[in-house]
Amino acid sequence: MRELDILIVEDDPALGEALKDTLELAGWQVARVADGGEALTFLERQPVGLVISDVKMAPMDGRTLLDRIKKRWPELPVLLMTAYGTIEQAVEVIRAGACDYLVKPFEAETLVSQAKRYLALSTHAHQEAAASPAMRRVYQLAQKVAATDATVLILGESGSGKEV
Repeated sequence: MRELDILIVEDDPALGEALKDTLELAGWQVARVADGGEALTFLERQPVGLVISDVKMAPMDGRTLLDRIKKRWPELPVLLMTAYGTIEQAVEVIRAGACDYLVKPFEAETLVSQAKRYLALSTHAHQEAAASPAMRRVYQLAQKVAATDATVLILGESGSGKEV
C-alpha cells in the first residue's frame, strides 16, 4: 500500500477541505478525517508521513490524539493547530511529542513550509540506523535541532555513536 503524505484531522468541513486543497496543490497526497477516533482507525490501515490535527475537537481532542499516536507510532510527526492557542499549551504539546504548533489563522505558505519540513524528517525516519526506542528519540531530537541555528555539544563515551 502506498504511503499517503499527510492526514488532516479537522472537525470543520470547510477548513478541512481548504487545508487539504492547499496541501494537494503543493503536490502531496492528502486525506482528511473529522475526528481523533477516525484518525486512529485510518492510521491503522493506511500509513502516512505527517498528521496535521486541530486541538479543539470532540469527542477526542487533539491532545489526546497526540498521546495515542505517540504511543502507537512514536516516530510519526504530528503538527497541531488551534485557534485558541496559549504559550503554555504550545509548550505542553511540544513536550508531549508534537513536532510543532500553529495558531489559526495562518498563511497557506506557513502550512506548506511546515509540512515540507516535517515530511522531510518523516522520510529520514524510515532510514534510521538504530532500532532502539532511545536512539530513535535521539535521532528525532537531532533532526529537530538540525533545522535550527542552535549550537549543540554532544558528549559521550568513545564508540557510543556520537558521529552518527
